[in-house]
Amino acid sequence: MLVEPGTPTAAPRAAPASDRVDPAPRRRRGRPNVLTREQVIDAATVIANEDGLDRLSFRALGVRLGVAPMTVHRTIGGLDDLHAELVRRTVDEFTATFVWPSEWRDVVRVFATTFRDLMRTHPLVLESHSRRGALVSTESDAVVAKVVGALRSAGLPDAEAMYAFFVVYDFVVGHTSVQVGRGSSEAGRPERHALVGEILGSHSYDDRFALGIDILVAGIEARVR
Repeated sequence: MLVEPGTPTAAPRAAPASDRVDPAPRRRRGRPNVLTREQVIDAATVIANEDGLDRLSFRALGVRLGVAPMTVHRTIGGLDDLHAELVRRTVDEFTATFVWPSEWRDVVRVFATTFRDLMRTHPLVLESHSRRGALVSTESDAVVAKVVGALRSAGLPDAEAMYAFFVVYDFVVGHTSVQVGRGSSEAGRPERHALVGEILGSHSYDDRFALGIDILVAGIEARVR
């Protein structure tokens, strides 16, 4: 984990020619490029989704934004803070689109499918989750409260409603990790297994996900009864 550097007291040494990346556009002396936090976060989101969090650096951001890496650092601060901000903004923007039904089964399904769509659309969220723990944001707290409340209204005791939420949450994270983790490699794809082809003919991650949610909802119903 990177530690946020302090503000340097002297100008950094120039990198050797072999280590330099594409130079930033030439600036007029005494008029440094001005960035906003939003510009940096937008660029960081693209890099993290396309190349992964490991490739997110001040140098990569500087190249994309056309400025010196130190300009990015002065604008955004440390990389750890930037990672957290990326996840917060992405999760908040996505979960703000939830349209909640009234019936508890539908609440569970909307949560599961929208959460999966978030991680498939923004791989940085799934990657950050696997490395840094729970996805904490303003909107995510409201989502948890909504789903747990729906499960309580179904008849589950408070503790079981909370654990049932985590069961659904864990299923969605695990399923999406398996699907995204396949990438373009053919060697690990389910349809290569003889029994899969014999029974299914062709494999569908969407059908697999839908059945998993059906089984989870049926299990919750049985628990209530």
